[in-house]
Amino acid sequence: MPPPEVRHEKGNNFNQDINLPLTIIVGGQHLLEDTTLRLTQGHRYGLVGRNGIGKTCLIDAISMGEIEGFPAGIHSLQVE
Repeated sequence: MPPPEVRHEKGNNFNQDINLPLTIIVGGQHLLEDTTLRLTQGHRYGLVGRNGIGKTCLIDAISMGEIEGFPAGIHSLQVE
């Protein structure tokens, strides 16, 4: 069986660093509060941590465009 392959257009949407204030509240529980999301152009990021701390909520919010000020069109990939 051949290995999986991912094809996509990279584009130039990530043309500057991202530095945004961030708070994520789910069901009244503060998962991320008064923090800063910093992503540097040209780097790839992965989230690792214990269950229930907001990793999936953060990635979902990015993917669905729910973070105010986050540039549209940034390529994000979720792997379970």
